[in-house]
Amino acid sequence: MLKELGLQAKEGKRRPAIRVDKDGKWYFEGAEIIRKEILSLFYASLHLDEDGYYLEIKGQRERLGVEDTVFLVQGAELVKDSEEAFVIRLNDGTQERLDLDTFCIAEGNVPYCLVKEGKFPARFLRLPFYQVAQYAQHDEDADEYFILLNGRRYPLQGGS
Repeated sequence: MLKELGLQAKEGKRRPAIRVDKDGKWYFEGAEIIRKEILSLFYASLHLDEDGYYLEIKGQRERLGVEDTVFLVQGAELVKDSEEAFVIRLNDGTQERLDLDTFCIAEGNVPYCLVKEGKFPARFLRLPFYQVAQYAQHDEDADEYFILLNGRRYPLQGGS
């Protein structure tokens, strides 16, 4: 698969030839992949199973080394159409509605959600997290923060 894309992995290599760093940058053998058509193909061919991320192209699988997540939330906006929803912008150039049921604040107070129909985790960058968190309210009786959208309460739980 790599050879067909003009990327040839070194023989006998145990580490994945393709990796994604915590900033969402893709690398092949240590060199950043910047060709948009290759990145688009990789995003479209991305899968995640219990063993981690992999690409599947023309029936061939290539495991990825991923430092944190492949997807990053780069922007968030509250929109009010027939109902309120946050629209998030991802590092692959797509936008989708934030599923607040999947929103969580993990260890180290790092916010994540699931994207792509719940198939992949995405880490929030600081600005989009603040763009969502500005709508948080505090329930003093329960001592918890939450977001209220369309009459439904979504608790925000912090990590340690």
